[in-house]
Amino acid sequence: MSLAALHHRKLTTVTAASGGVDDMLNAIWAAVQPSVTTYTDGTTRVFTSGGTGWTWSRYQNAGVTEAVYASPPSGSLAQRVIIAGATTTPTPSPTMIIDTYTANRLYMGINKNSGVFASWNAALPFTSGQWSGYVHLATATPLVPLAFSILETEETVQIGVLTGSAGAMYGAGMGALIDPDTGDAVDAESDGRIYGMWTVGTSTLAGTMLNFAIVNTFLGHGGSATNAHFLTFSPGTGTMVGTLRETGLNAQTAANRTTRAGRFPGTVVYAVCAANWCGRVREVRFIRAATFGQRVDSAGVNKGYVFASSTLNAGDSVLMEY
Repeated sequence: MSLAALHHRKLTTVTAASGGVDDMLNAIWAAVQPSVTTYTDGTTRVFTSGGTGWTWSRYQNAGVTEAVYASPPSGSLAQRVIIAGATTTPTPSPTMIIDTYTANRLYMGINKNSGVFASWNAALPFTSGQWSGYVHLATATPLVPLAFSILETEETVQIGVLTGSAGAMYGAGMGALIDPDTGDAVDAESDGRIYGMWTVGTSTLAGTMLNFAIVNTFLGHGGSATNAHFLTFSPGTGTMVGTLRETGLNAQTAANRTTRAGRFPGTVVYAVCAANWCGRVREVRFIRAATFGQRVDSAGVNKGYVFASSTLNAGDSVLMEY
């Protein structure tokens, strides 16, 4: 049985004052903090059940921001997501998965069955539950300011990271990303969901981001540090397993993704987890070539926002459905 549909709502893009990790985290905080009450389309950001507004908090060490973390407006497994980093290596060193910690970069992770926030570098940042460990959100040496474009849904967060005037993008997402589309208990958590995270890693998305690769592919996974990663919790456990977007559909051309009437049909995205079928990536669809951040309307109705590799050049893309 399918889960209730998610609805992607876009927050205002915010640019960091510098490429330093604290300024990047402060920019993310500016975009997501509870005082932000509307989305870019003018709709109200609702933080209670039925809404899409996540409740974000900021952690500062001696006045320096080292983490922002959030809980969704609804959900039964007390999921939490966190984005963190510091200019030095803290003690203890953060728990990583696959990647290794390097100072002055952004990292992200997800926790389920969470308790209260402890510290971002604790063995269990949320005191209890199952913790993913951190992966790179993006490699961001302090060379250029980054801009952050964030989409919230009822149960997921999707993040676009713009590197500068060239229009190139990093990408990442966290939350209850997958619907197994089955009633079999072993295929999902007790609430019928599969939780996880994806990141393009340390390389910006390629214009052909739907071609299968482990370096800079959308929803691709490589087992080496700095690769793109797509990791999901094995249901009922704290074990994270490598996950892959189904690769039968690769680079999409404008011709085969546009109807005669000029509409953009979308194809559902599926994923496999380790050696098993995983399910449907929730409310994300392959569409024709486009640029990041475009709003797609049909007959005046908002259908969603484009996630792609560039804000300047049209390439492979998906639609985050509204």
